[in-house]
Amino acid sequence: MRKLAIVIACLLLTGCQSITFSVDGLLGAPNIADEQSAIYDALIESTGRGINLEYPRNGDYRSAFVLYDIDGDGEDETLAFYSVSSVSESNVKIAVLDRSADGDWHSMCELAGAGSSVDRVIFTGLDAVVGFSSQDYEENAVRMYHYASGVLEPVYEDTYTVLELTDLDGGSDEIALAKRSGGGVTVSILKAGYDGYDSYVYEIGAAASAISGCVFGETGNGRAMYLDISLEEGGLMTDILTLEDSGIVSHIYQRGLGVTTQRPAGYLSKDYDGDGEIEIPVVGAFTGYATPAWGETEYMTVLMRYSPASDNLEFKSNAYCNLRDGYLLTIPNRWLNVVTVARDAGTGEVTFYKYEPEKPSVTDMTPIMSFASADSSGGEAYTAAGYRILMAGELKNYYIRTIAPESEPLVLTADEIRDNFHTIE
Repeated sequence: MRKLAIVIACLLLTGCQSITFSVDGLLGAPNIADEQSAIYDALIESTGRGINLEYPRNGDYRSAFVLYDIDGDGEDETLAFYSVSSVSESNVKIAVLDRSADGDWHSMCELAGAGSSVDRVIFTGLDAVVGFSSQDYEENAVRMYHYASGVLEPVYEDTYTVLELTDLDGGSDEIALAKRSGGGVTVSILKAGYDGYDSYVYEIGAAASAISGCVFGETGNGRAMYLDISLEEGGLMTDILTLEDSGIVSHIYQRGLGVTTQRPAGYLSKDYDGDGEIEIPVVGAFTGYATPAWGETEYMTVLMRYSPASDNLEFKSNAYCNLRDGYLLTIPNRWLNVVTVARDAGTGEVTFYKYEPEKPSVTDMTPIMSFASADSSGGEAYTAAGYRILMAGELKNYYIRTIAPESEPLVLTADEIRDNFHTIE
């Protein structure tokens, strides 16, 4: 653990002058409330130039005008994000506007951000954390700002792929960051203390080509960070990280268990079955298939979960995971080793078969039932072929067709289908 040094930046602050301006070419502003209209007018009066409002693309705050009490006086200030249309500088600018006793908004300070667009805005205590993105750089830039006496001052900066506000130790929220660094991955946790922020850093030494995903799951005492890392050798692995008194603890990579989580790209850690628990999908060949190179078989997906009690990964369930069509079918125990599967590469239909090893190929075996999906505006071909709608969604419908006679013991019951079929994002 180390204490963060406060980064003092020399800021060129613009004054609050009344300057004649032109609004030609302004971004088509939405119908904003009267208060936001007053903020917009105050911003234009301060900048004296044509501006484009910039909207955060991710996170909880999606407005170009973010209202938040960043100085602890009990009244909201406004963080305004914009770009100047008449200059070549591409960086987003930030202005802080405050309301005077008469209720009018005034720009207190303005400064340049660290990218051409705003990724997200989060708050920790009175400090504002802003993530910036730019097409010119692989990773995003983050700056933490402290506001006092009319000055917005950067006090921390870094780059990131992952930037989240979460509670990892069962106390107050921390800022969690992850980025590629030195061929591996660096994870940093910033936790507010009595005299600034404590910084916890952990290096994952796996040869990483990218960070593919990050989710957080409950452990019973805070949360765990599930970090999916794309490997230079191909595929991806997962590390599970928690924040404890000793610092950041790795429950997978540091213990030499990373290889147990390796699987093809696309199989990200997430809540696959909708029970609120994060699963790590580990894949193997389905019954009736050999174990060829990744991408050349139909997979049985083994969903693993992290158990804080045993501090280890535990088996949860077997499943068929269709990433292309966005669904998962948990495989009931009575199907294990006696049912196999084939997917039609042209139509995307997935058919489960009774496993008959004496047959020359899977599609020569006895079919049991099929699943398919189509855009919600289509699907007529499936219903004409005997499918019925299993689940109707806003963008996609899912269909099922029973092929074997109802007397076939391997046909799933309506209750089994309802309990085992899950859509995934």
